[in-house]
Amino acid sequence: MTDDAFDAQFRVLGPIEPSAQVVSRTLTAYKRQRRHDAFRVRGFAVAGMLGMAAMAMLVVREGEVTGNPSAMIERGAGPILPAVDLKVAVVSPSGEVARFVSGHTYTAGTTLRFRVTSTAPTTLSLRRDEAVIWSGPVGTGTVDLPVGYTLEAGEAAAIFTLEGGAEALRFPVRAVAP
Repeated sequence: MTDDAFDAQFRVLGPIEPSAQVVSRTLTAYKRQRRHDAFRVRGFAVAGMLGMAAMAMLVVREGEVTGNPSAMIERGAGPILPAVDLKVAVVSPSGEVARFVSGHTYTAGTTLRFRVTSTAPTTLSLRRDEAVIWSGPVGTGTVDLPVGYTLEAGEAAAIFTLEGGAEALRFPVRAVAP
């Protein structure tokens, strides 16, 4: 169809109005609906923000200081206990030196020797069950304690504890055979 024929037909038929169903599917109608929805969403967002700002003004208040701040006591600011590490060596009756092994049964006459490493000077206590074997000051660094504990025949199982550091260090020693 040529342009002249199209123009002639248009003059005969006149302008054609599309149906409402066709109009609703056009790009123009789609853009119109999006503008309408965007305005509605923006309105909800603005109203929500204003509501949250009003709520914050009602809830957040300036705190009042109660009591005398100069007389308040700071909690948990006491002296910090040093970290302490304990190594135990075993000296057999024949003079052989070995590292202590938990769960191993040692023979009578075996001596336990103790080496302590501390991050700061402190006072430590070495206990066998509840009895104090040794207590004294220890400086920073690694120190061999001036005491050893010799296991005797028939001695019951015991728990040795080193106290005075940030946490008590415990190690069990099994019973000695009679």
